[in-house]
Amino acid sequence: MNNIFAPAKIDLKDVLPTAMLDHLIPPFEALFGLEGIVSVCDSTGQVYYGPETEDCVRHLYAPVIVDGQEIGSLGLCHNTGDFRAQNALDYLGRSLSAVALETWRQRKLSGEVLERYDELNLIYDMGTLISSQGLSQDEIVKAVLNETNRIVRAEAGVIYIYSSRNHELTPVSYFGRSDELFWMGRTRELAMSTLYAYETAQLSDGGKVICAPLRHGEERLGALVLMYDRQDKTFSANDVNLLTTLTYNTALFIQAAHLYERVELRNKELIQALKDLKSARDELSRAEQLSIIGQTVSGLIHDMRNPLNIVMGYAGLLQEGGLSEDENREYATQIIQYVNTFSSMAQEILDYTQSDDRIELKPVLVSNYMKYIEGLLNPPGLKRNVEIAINADAASDFKINIDTQRFARVFQNLANNAVDAIEEHGGTRVEVRVESVDKKWLRFVIEDDGPGVPEDMVTKIFEPFVTGKAHGTGLGLAIVARMILKHGGAIHYENAPNGGARFVFTLPKV
Repeated sequence: MNNIFAPAKIDLKDVLPTAMLDHLIPPFEALFGLEGIVSVCDSTGQVYYGPETEDCVRHLYAPVIVDGQEIGSLGLCHNTGDFRAQNALDYLGRSLSAVALETWRQRKLSGEVLERYDELNLIYDMGTLISSQGLSQDEIVKAVLNETNRIVRAEAGVIYIYSSRNHELTPVSYFGRSDELFWMGRTRELAMSTLYAYETAQLSDGGKVICAPLRHGEERLGALVLMYDRQDKTFSANDVNLLTTLTYNTALFIQAAHLYERVELRNKELIQALKDLKSARDELSRAEQLSIIGQTVSGLIHDMRNPLNIVMGYAGLLQEGGLSEDENREYATQIIQYVNTFSSMAQEILDYTQSDDRIELKPVLVSNYMKYIEGLLNPPGLKRNVEIAINADAASDFKINIDTQRFARVFQNLANNAVDAIEEHGGTRVEVRVESVDKKWLRFVIEDDGPGVPEDMVTKIFEPFVTGKAHGTGLGLAIVARMILKHGGAIHYENAPNGGARFVFTLPKV
């Protein structure tokens, strides 16, 4: 039986481009006295880099392996049987494997984040559409089928509605096959068995059919089925996660629509109906905590979904009208604040997934650069209760090698974190200092007069997806630590003498 979740083939040219090999192989050849004779072949045995001659020694060979796949190999175009040459070749093979693995992981993570971003947009767009237009049950499921297929791109699909009176499924909307009798046959039987037996999406027919039940608790509402007819197309694990999350949310949307209809028909039951709507809304919040992109990014999606629901709630209140001018202003202000939060979180995702190969170092004078940072942290017209002070006099005449734009995120993340942390606790000042340590190092200190970092978080604050904020990606300090490391420095946290937080990092002088 074929594994429908088998890993995709990794191309040597994607993870080890020739520009990268130009930086790695010539120094290696010079070190081991093998100038101009190292060849790199792809998985088919074709020479991808280096010389290709008839006297290439075939028994001197070293593989390049990424994620368990042999994506290429190394050889020497020279008649030598020296065991030291083989050892050197083995060492280079392991080194290139490590470099290729890291490149592959970064590109894979970046691709997954972008895919999940599209899926998150789908869920948000569906929620906005349904809440803004007050769609009926049939309109909701038709919209879900159309919008889902924008992401999944199946060849045929159907969405059924379940009748509790006769215990039957009826196709409400479908595409790819115009014959309604087709959807009343084996596909409906599959949908019925999935609806009764499972709460999550299921694959069948070797991954060519995916069926997701529409359920709200124990209440059966329907099912969504997508399928491929082509032999070379199958659904992925990500498709299963997406449909599980989407149909769970759709079931809640349908339930909300049912409750709304009851409210209109039974004004006397208004209070009880509102309680049920609140219950459905709470369940929607819990449902949105489901993972759709795996363990690594699930926490990030969770942090973004709850604020999205709040924004939708405020938008719904504004749409209904009947509010005072102060209420309109307050709700609009809340929406703007959450949108700014999303923008910051999106920037952190981009920063975290950007390749470090894009860092362009150049020497800059500390005094000039810190004036630039001061302009970023204290832009004209910004009013707030916290002062951000810059003190670089002690190191103003020194230079540092940095990527000026990307390294600015270090100061922005640390200073903004400090402002967020101390505003709620009466703090009023954040200080950024630059000091000369010795002939080699400069020390940068970001210190505040707030409550400091909780003791239980100190040991893990630089890890990805760890945050103390109500709405944050948990990537800010991870980005800071990685960026400083890439610039040849190091960072640590310590408690300030006054009890506030103090982050200290070093950079080498030019």
